[in-house]
Amino acid sequence: MKNDPALVHDSGPFAGRLLFPYGWGVVLASMRRADVAASDFDELFPPPRTLLRDDLEESVGAAAFQHRLWGMFTVSYPHTLTLPQRDRIRWHLFPEIRLQPQATLDFGPTLDSAPPLPDLLQVMDLQQEQVARTLGEGHRVIHGAAGSGKTMILIFRAQFLAAAARADQPILVLCFNRTLADRIAHLLRERGVDERVQVRTFHSWCQDLVHSYQLEVPRELKGDAYFTALALAVERAVASGRVPGGQYLALLIDEAHDFEDAWLRIAGRMVSPATNSLLVLYDDAQSIYQGANAKVRRKFNFASVGIEARGRTSILRLNYRNTAEVLALAMHCAHSLLQGDGTVRGEDELPLVQPLSAGRRGALPVLIEARHAFEEAELVAERIAAALDSGTPPDDIAVLCHAKALMRPIEQALARRGVPLQSMNALAFRRFDWHQPSVKLLTMHSAKGLEFALVFVARLQALPLRDEAAEDAVRLLYVAMTRATRELVLSAHGPSAVVERVREALAAVARQFSVRA
Repeated sequence: MKNDPALVHDSGPFAGRLLFPYGWGVVLASMRRADVAASDFDELFPPPRTLLRDDLEESVGAAAFQHRLWGMFTVSYPHTLTLPQRDRIRWHLFPEIRLQPQATLDFGPTLDSAPPLPDLLQVMDLQQEQVARTLGEGHRVIHGAAGSGKTMILIFRAQFLAAAARADQPILVLCFNRTLADRIAHLLRERGVDERVQVRTFHSWCQDLVHSYQLEVPRELKGDAYFTALALAVERAVASGRVPGGQYLALLIDEAHDFEDAWLRIAGRMVSPATNSLLVLYDDAQSIYQGANAKVRRKFNFASVGIEARGRTSILRLNYRNTAEVLALAMHCAHSLLQGDGTVRGEDELPLVQPLSAGRRGALPVLIEARHAFEEAELVAERIAAALDSGTPPDDIAVLCHAKALMRPIEQALARRGVPLQSMNALAFRRFDWHQPSVKLLTMHSAKGLEFALVFVARLQALPLRDEAAEDAVRLLYVAMTRATRELVLSAHGPSAVVERVREALAAVARQFSVRA
């Protein structure tokens, strides 16, 4: 911490020394004074610096306990830490709650060789950290608004559990879309978590089981029909015992609102009964794959699919990902989806979690309206090139379209400018290489669970697609907008109901923030 300029005196007689006093001690929570009586324990663990079970009892008054903690300080002087300073101290003390990749920020072997620290060291907020640290065994459900840190908590949890996993009883992380699965796997590997934590989409996991247990799935089926048959084959095999349950030390499901009821039933049976460790992350407002079944799914409860999480359910409302301006626009556009019906739901049912802004400010989102597709692509490419020239890394930029075919003009415009890019529309595309610095072109569906500093939501006039309900298009737009951590640009080259909704919402947000200013 002495290498952190924000935590030391920068001048005067105490230059280079910490701004605040500190102390140290040890807590042995399972040991009592009677256990160490008539021994040399106190010589090894001085009583002023040692808390035992007796010191932690409920009968010990708060003032007395606080006095014991103060007694661990060797030097005391007044200093009030600011909230950013508190977060920086937490960043130094607890590497596991850091949001930035540790590989680029960890200290070297000595203080003198430590690399310079960035101005902003991002860590979980206190509620997120408390939720992450108190996740015990049993079924757990976290309802979280977009940008509230659900995936971050899943990664924290998987990293923590990895130490107890074995090759014959690994940990399984499931989600719906492959892009998110690849991204989670990449982040876990960056944190040193090995293959004892397996990350799969639900259907790729089903394919693993089909191959391992030689299950029958009609080969002539294609597309959605094949995936339906695949899931059904696994469901039957698990129910009959052909695929044994209890194979995983723990199972973690991200974006569980994308899962069918049957899939969730299967998941619960795959967890070892010794741990019963199942973590489910859910946000009904982002259910973009349910289609006509969305209203039915809103009424289901977790107990009906075998997830028993009463007393072990958390709700995260604060949105940390988006600036206040971006979140306000997303909520204006999706206003009808984020309004409850006044029903008081039970703990194991689905609450509709409305996000609350953490208050971080940024630029107002922008809507580019072009005359035709070529002009729209050129305007988007110009902004991306300007962002790269100003120092934004290509990895921090994404262009989202409703369908792959809509990406082609933007691909061409970026290629003409020599912008490094990876596009889901490329003929040879299989998955993103997250080690390769590049602007990402991906579908709105595939972007769910991801985030980028600068997000372009392009070709808005195409929403909704033919046979797509207006409500489904708005829900998808809400997901796309909330991918932006710093700046959001929307674009279109023609009129539509969605473009008009965005235009009206932008005007409302501009008025909202001009009044605040």
